[in-house]
Amino acid sequence: MTRRFFRGCGRAFGLARRFTGNLLFAAFLIVLGIMLFSGPTVRVVPDGSALVIRPQGAIVEQQAQVSPLAPFLGDSNVAAETQLRDLVDALLRGAEDERIALVVLDLNDLNSASPAHLEALATALAKVKAAGKEIIAAGDFYSQPQYYLASFADAVYMHPLGQVLLQGYGAYQSYFLAALDKLKVKVHVFRVGTYKEAVEPFTRNDMSPEAREANQALVGELWDAYTSIINANRRLDAGAIDDYVANFPEHLERVGGDMARLALEAGLVDELLTRDEVRARLIAKVGEAEDDFKHIDHRDYLHATASLPLPSTGGDIGVIVAAGVIQMGEAPRGSTGADTLTAMIRAARLDPTIRAAVLRVDSPGGSAFASELIRQELELFQLSGKPLVVSMAGAAASGGYWISATADEIWASPTTITGSIGIFGILPTFEDSLAAVGISRDGVGSTPLAGAMDPFGGMTDATSRIVQANVENGYARFLNLVARGRDMLPADVDGVGQGRVWTGKQAHERGLVDHLGGLDAALAAAAARAGLIDYEVRYLEKPLSARDQLFAQIIENLGFEANSGLLPSVIGALQRGTELLASLNDPCAPVSDVRTLQGSLRPTEPAAQT
Repeated sequence: MTRRFFRGCGRAFGLARRFTGNLLFAAFLIVLGIMLFSGPTVRVVPDGSALVIRPQGAIVEQQAQVSPLAPFLGDSNVAAETQLRDLVDALLRGAEDERIALVVLDLNDLNSASPAHLEALATALAKVKAAGKEIIAAGDFYSQPQYYLASFADAVYMHPLGQVLLQGYGAYQSYFLAALDKLKVKVHVFRVGTYKEAVEPFTRNDMSPEAREANQALVGELWDAYTSIINANRRLDAGAIDDYVANFPEHLERVGGDMARLALEAGLVDELLTRDEVRARLIAKVGEAEDDFKHIDHRDYLHATASLPLPSTGGDIGVIVAAGVIQMGEAPRGSTGADTLTAMIRAARLDPTIRAAVLRVDSPGGSAFASELIRQELELFQLSGKPLVVSMAGAAASGGYWISATADEIWASPTTITGSIGIFGILPTFEDSLAAVGISRDGVGSTPLAGAMDPFGGMTDATSRIVQANVENGYARFLNLVARGRDMLPADVDGVGQGRVWTGKQAHERGLVDHLGGLDAALAAAAARAGLIDYEVRYLEKPLSARDQLFAQIIENLGFEANSGLLPSVIGALQRGTELLASLNDPCAPVSDVRTLQGSLRPTEPAAQT
């Protein structure tokens, strides 16, 4: 009897489970169908409204491609990013749109931006002002990149409990030599170049004098550019911002610790207003809609003003973005894979409608071999008779400069981080670590090179000579291709190379960059070289897969934003764990890196590794 009872309970439970599962699946299909066929929300631009520019996270050249399930899973590990060209396009369209009365800068969610990206936005803001439209910045606080953009506004409002936090630019990193010594790990470094700082964390416990000299010159140049713009925009005396930062404790004590009052008295903001007071000011200017001032977010504005591209009578200029670390193989958007990028370049070469190309570089470097594969494909593009112009964004250093070196023209912003013409290799060995715990290693080989690259067997003289010769050959190749591309002597390139990083302005003075200017200037140069007057700009990017397109359409139709909850957090953690385990199988992880340092994005002496 008992067995029959439990058997019946089991059957009932199984039936209920299957019924619930089928019901949930049917509900999912119904919701999916509604989202797919209901169509996206219609965006309308109200007459006389404010265009709200609201960047989130980091401003980037190309948004990284993330899992299409990320918004549903609430993956907190996905960093927010805003594409630079979306902000620029919205500002330029708004400047010419009679329905837009003014522009509001809501910068509270902006985390970081390279100085070069800030310059590009400044140019777009200047065009808004030239069109006779008012710009208002309203924020709770202002970080360094936030305040740079806010300074272009006609009025800067800040919350009475807010602050303007300016710290300057810095270059700091951790050094591991002492820790490696304690672990008895030997790090064998092979490099060419006095200033190749990327290896120093493994060979020193502090910054070398050469790296200190180069970094101080770099951050000083960037800070001078920043302060000169702020002083001019806010009509402050020369040196006012330097005094504000250098004597911040004394100034703050003078106003009783009130940071908002200090910013007001220093002329950095115009008024201290609460959020409700800001809203009332804006309602008075553009009117009210749904208990708020009449406005449209820049993302909705881009959708509302999007139009199908018209075929040009002259031809197209293709823009190819090389963003992130340069690596072998395929790579999603936001990274530069040699196979992915060379396929795009090859397609542009074979496309008769593409008459010229602009390579937009925002990369700290990476694999030397991958960089050369890309550069060779770019050279084939040029040999086909089509002009190639490089436009450097936030960074085009080391491998980023390698792929740029032989272009017909190189354009950079004054604050672009470029150069770092050098190469290095790093091989750690662990023979002493093993010996310390009683493990020895022995064996035989058919040649002296058998087991030469064994990290547990130590570094042989033959291995050391092989790697050093390879590094020196790579540096010689780097010098020669730069000399050929920029019409310089190899000795002159060596004089400005040696792994040293330069700003775009410094690189221009030394012949590594042809012209100073943004993407628009590079596009105009490419058009002139191709003899184009009427042309369309076409971004050439890796297409989304069918699955990604499906999820993108669902998210678009739903207007979905990332949420949080128990299930998303659990699934997200599992997904991140599997991604971490998968990454451990990559034996060739690039050593290049870009780090956020006090509000600025800059490379830590990245290298085109061997």
